[in-house]
Parts: sequence; structure tokens; C-alpha cells
Amino acid sequence: MKILIVEDEKHLNDLLHDYVKDAYPDAEIDQMYDGISALNKTIQTPYDLILLDLMLPHMNGFEVCKKIREHASTPIIMLSALNDEENQIKGYNLGIDDYVTKPYSPKIVIKKIEAVLARYEHTTPEEMLTYGIITYNFTKYKIMVNQQPIDLNKKEWELFTLFMQNIGRVYTREDLLNLVWGYDYFGYERTVDTTVKRLRQKLGDAASYIKTVYKSGYKFEK
Repeated sequence: MKILIVEDEKHLNDLLHDYVKDAYPDAEIDQMYDGISALNKTIQTPYDLILLDLMLPHMNGFEVCKKIREHASTPIIMLSALNDEENQIKGYNLGIDDYVTKPYSPKIVIKKIEAVLARYEHTTPEEMLTYGIITYNFTKYKIMVNQQPIDLNKKEWELFTLFMQNIGRVYTREDLLNLVWGYDYFGYERTVDTTVKRLRQKLGDAASYIKTVYKSGYKFEK
């Protein structure tokens, strides 16, 4: 097994290395200290797991994760001192498998690694997950409703992913505008309504899963 640790603080990188090595003595562990070097390493070397810090020199963890997901479905656990909900959601939307906030216990990180690797042992990259009449695969950007493939554009897919990873949560239009379009997007809440309308149309028989919450916004559930 090959594991990559990406952490710019050397003492934390070394600490994680030692704990991971104790837990997985046969693992080959590489250590990187900045985003660009880490990304280049993942292009050259296939890994079974990546521990990825968010605040990195040259390229942050979000950017690294986004680039990795263009060529690999390697399990990624993000490590960050940013514990707010928006950053965690952004990480999951980019395809991370878990998000651990600092300060953390290395023992907890090991347990997270065990859980993520266990999930991948029982899931193939092509496996489709199911929610009601929807089947989907985040890694492969695939979605079907009643076994019929659906084609979503980038924003529709990001909105769908956010909903699926937060079943039952109510989002205001402002929440969705910020989380999907970004805080620097100078748009209008009508943009959200238009995209929700298109997503509902494409979901067909599953359109009712996107529920309008009176005077609040939207939520996603069967």
C-alpha cells in the first residue's frame, strides 16, 4: 500500500508519518510539503490514500484535490484548521472522503484512514450508489433516474452533489448562491431558482425530491 502525506508543517508531517507507519508497517509512505509538488507526485505515482492539508504553499488543498480528481479517484482525507461548515462542504463537493479538523489526535486520523479504506475495499470505482429512484457515482460524474442516464451541466451537478451529501438540510437561496457559485459571484438569487428548475426537469420522476421550503429555500429528500 502506498500513502501520501501532504502537510507543510514538518513536525506534523513527521508525526503523521510515524503513526501511519505504526498502523501500517508494510506501507510505503511519501511526504510532501507543498501543493504543486504533491500534485506532480500524484501524477507520477498511484496512491492508495492521500492525507491532504488544506493550507499549503503554492497551491491549496482544494486546488490540489480538484486537480487530482481529474485523473484519479484515490481516497483523500483533508486535514484543516478551518472547521466551518462552508469549507467542509466545499471539500466534499470536490470529492474528498473525509474532513478532519485541527487540532486533531493522530489516533483519530488513523481511525479515519481505517474507515475510508474499508469503504473502498467494498466499493469499486464503477459502483453506483442508490437513493430512491436515483443511482449515482460522484467520482465518475454519473447519474441515472429509473435507470435512465441524466446529463447535468457543471452547476447542476454541483447543486445535485451538495443536495445528495446533505439530505434533508434546508438551504436558503443565498446559501446555495455562496456554496455553489462562490462568495465572489455577483449574481442574483433568481440564478438559483433557474438552476433548481432545470435540475428538477432533468431529474424527471425524481423532481419531487427537490422540495421548496416556504419562506426559506430548498431541501432534498424523498
